[in-house]
This record gives sequence, C-alpha cells and structure tokens, in this order.
Amino acid sequence: MAQQAPKTREEVIKQDVRDLHHLGYAQELFRTMGGFSNFAISFSIISILTGAVILFDYGLAWGGPAASTLGWPLVSLFTLMIAAAMAEIASAYPTAGGLYYWSSRMKNKDWGWWTAWFNLAGQIAIVAGIDFAAAAFVNSSIVTPILTNFGIAYGNGSLIFGSSFVNGQLLTMAVLLVIQLILNIVGIRLVSLLNDASVWWHIGTVVVIVAALFLISSGKSHADISPFAIGPLDTSGGASPLGFNLGPAVGYAVPIAFLFSLLQAQWTYTGYDASAHVAEETVGARLSSAWGVFISVAVSAVVGYIVLFGLVTHLPPIDQIMNCAPSTQSLCSAYYGGNPVVFTTLSYNLGQLGDVLGAAIAVAMSLCGLASIAAAGRMLFAFSRDRGVPGSPWLRKVSHRFRTPANAIVAIVVFSYILTNAAFIAGGPTAIAIVTAISTIALYWAYGVPIFLGIFGKQEWRDHAVWKLGRFSRPIAALACLWIVLISFLFLWPTSGNPYTLLAYLVFLVFLVVYYFAWARSHFKGPIVEVRETELTDIEREFEHAAEELGGATA
Repeated sequence: MAQQAPKTREEVIKQDVRDLHHLGYAQELFRTMGGFSNFAISFSIISILTGAVILFDYGLAWGGPAASTLGWPLVSLFTLMIAAAMAEIASAYPTAGGLYYWSSRMKNKDWGWWTAWFNLAGQIAIVAGIDFAAAAFVNSSIVTPILTNFGIAYGNGSLIFGSSFVNGQLLTMAVLLVIQLILNIVGIRLVSLLNDASVWWHIGTVVVIVAALFLISSGKSHADISPFAIGPLDTSGGASPLGFNLGPAVGYAVPIAFLFSLLQAQWTYTGYDASAHVAEETVGARLSSAWGVFISVAVSAVVGYIVLFGLVTHLPPIDQIMNCAPSTQSLCSAYYGGNPVVFTTLSYNLGQLGDVLGAAIAVAMSLCGLASIAAAGRMLFAFSRDRGVPGSPWLRKVSHRFRTPANAIVAIVVFSYILTNAAFIAGGPTAIAIVTAISTIALYWAYGVPIFLGIFGKQEWRDHAVWKLGRFSRPIAALACLWIVLISFLFLWPTSGNPYTLLAYLVFLVFLVVYYFAWARSHFKGPIVEVRETELTDIEREFEHAAEELGGATA
C-alpha cells in the first residue's frame, strides 16, 4: 500500500484553520509559529533562570539545600503529570482560549468562566512577579554598575521624586514593560524569534555557570553543609503571623518547612499553558501545542536541576549569607530582600565573571517577561472575544497591521504594573512573595479545573485528542489534581511575616463571587460556537483586505 505524501505547510495551515472554524472562531491572528517556537514560548516563561533564581534564597531559608536537590525533582515529577494531562486536552481543542475553552466544552460556560478568571489573575500576577524581579536583577547587574561610572547613584532602593512608593526597581520595571509591550505589539514573528533565541540563551548560560563553578572555583572554601541537607537555614528566625518560625533555635517542624520551600520550584513551573494560548498562531497546532506544554516542563526539569546542583554545591559559608549579621551584611540575604544568594554565590566563586553571568541571568529574566506578556495577551483576547470581561469590545480587537491582540496586550501590562505597585505598597520588599504566591495558586487552579473535568466532565474531548495518555490518562489526572490541592494549602499559608498573600487572594475570590452572581451567571454566554462558516470566512477576508491596503500604503 502506497504511503500518503506528507502534507505541505500550506495544507497543514488549512487544516488548522478548519479545526479553528469547528471550534467557532475565525483565523484573525497570524499563524506562523513552528513547533519549536511553540515549545520555546513555554520554556521561556518557565525560565529556570528566573523562578529558580529569584526564590533560591527562599528555598534555602525554609528547606535548606534539599529544597533544590530533592524538592526540585519532586515538584518536577508532579508538574510533568499536570503538563501531560493538560497536553492531552490541548490536542483536542487547539484555540487561544486554552484552559477556559476546555472547561466550557467539558462542563459548561460557568466552569469556563471561573477557569478563565483564575487563569487571567495568574497571568497578570506572573507578569508582575517576573518583571519586578527582572528589574531588580537588571539594576544590580547592568544599570547600577554603568551609572556608577558616571557618578549617578541609582539602584533598586533609590527614591524617585522623593517618594518611598516610587523607587528604582519600580521605575526600571516600567521601562522593561514598555519595551516588552512594543515588541509584543509589533508581531508574533519577532516575539517567536526572540523566544527561540531565549531557549539557547537559557541553556548556554546554564552550561557556562555550571562549568565555571566546577572548573574555576576549585579550592574555594564552601559551606560546610551537604547539598542534600534538609532543614531551615534562616538562623534569624523569620516569624509568621500565626506563630510559626524558622531556624533551629525555635525548633520549627523540619518536614513542614521543607514543604513550604517547594514554592521555589513550583513557581518556576508556571506559564507553560502558553503553548496552548498561542495555538491559533501555531502550524500543526494540535500536536505542536500538546508537545509544547509537556516538553517545556521536561526540558526545564533537567536543565534546572543541573544549575541548581551547581549552585548548592558551591554556596559560600552559610553564616555569611543567611544570618544577616552586620559583619557580613554585604553577603547577607534576607529572603525577599537584600542581595540574592545566587548573585552572592557567583561573585564569591567567580569574581568578575560572576557579575557577567549575573547580567546574563538578568537578560534571561527580561526574555521571560516578554514571553509571559505574549501568552497573557492571547488569553485575555480569547476571553474578551467571548465577552467575558468588562471592556470586551475594545479588548478583543486585533491590530490589522500586526495581526496581534494589541489592546489586550496593553491591558495586561497596565494591570500587571498596578498589581506590583499595590503589592509593593502593602508589603514593601516582600512584594515578590505576594505576587509569586498569587500567580502560582491562581494558575494552578486554572490548570486543575479542566484536568478535573477531564475525569468527571463530558468525555467527548477524548474523541478529538491526538496526543493521548491511554490507560494512564485518568490516574495521571487524578494525581495532578491531588498535588494542586496540596500546593494550594502550602502557598496560601501566611509564611515569612507575610499575611498579604492570603488576604489578597480572599479579596479576589470575594470579588469573583459577587461579579459572578451579579452579572456573569445570567449574562455570560460562554464560547461563541454557533457562527456560520461564511461569517468566519468574511472576517478572515477583512484582515486580508486590510493587509493589502496597508501593504499598498507603505510600498
């Protein structure tokens, strides 16, 4: 029997468009991303040089070196289960609405609405957390050293206009957001190229860091502690409002502390739903989006463990980085404040090369923020397309020139910056703790709802899926849901003197309940899937005509 000739790129795109039409949507966005680019956007958002670095000191404080050497593989295992369950569903419904659309189809519009709002809150918070942290690292490793040469004192703590609520970190974050906003609006091709480059930048930086630590720092006096040691290392005892403390002096329950330290890995593993959100811009979307979700987590698990192992085996003496004594203030890291332990470790072992690698990490964080805005903008666009948020007619508009959801991207940037400022006013240096925990819980609730419905909801999606787990599908999904329940309890707990995360999330939930019963329950119609083929084609022709006119105008 003769083998069927492989489809051309044009034929694959035509099939993608037909699949999208069956889901009820027109091809408004520009479908140009390949499979690698689809993987790259999720890998860039996971960014093992962002989450694992930002929360490295948090992991040490709560769980010791084992937060990286044991906690990372533990979290990786369960996150792979979550990613596998999501990938299976993604292959059935390749649309920018992603998780929201899945829940709507597998149950009803109300489940979809709640999923969308959890996802949206998580997307805004993750952009806020990434760029707030990126601003700190950009200042420390790039901006401050450059400006110092010109006699200009500028850093994360610098007061802008004499205000304690507008500092150098927030100002740099604003600049980063504006640059990322422009790049995202200009087009998915440019963002895809930068995401592709981001993959190799991350991997290359990890290789150089680990090689340098093991080759150059030989003979250094390192921390007298096993890289697999479990136990809190914050010897100053960070108190929580509920009476729990860190540090051996207060006898904190070590196993519980270790569980809290898992936030280091779990927050890193967020945002890989991006591969589903850019499905309408991906060629061969069913398989590419599914593999993008899963492989981005798998590759991050391996690369992340390599860099974390290199760091925990080359820590400076612990009493110089965790006890915050005045004599060691230059090395001290009070988690969510002070000098990040990763930078301290690199500088301690590698000198000026460590500073250069710190700048490379800052670039990786900035690329992570760029990818996060791209995914969040698509999610908000898709939800607005179905009239799920206030201002939907404006938010759902797609730029005729760039074929990007420009208005939704602007909204994501603005709300992320507002959230960061609110968190900073409430928590000061612990602002990063607030936004990271909120983004982790909100996103994983958004992941958990469709996974749960994949077991107990309508099962017709299984007939459409092309990326299948077979008989392991339901057991994997069940374990994924149980893990999400566990981390929700852990990361909403008011640790480290920070009651604001739980408070902020409760306020958000109250808002959603009021909004749902006051408006959404009776007015929100869910995904619009009753549109005729001719209407979808007319929408696509409108974009093609606009592109021709713009081309003629610029010729």
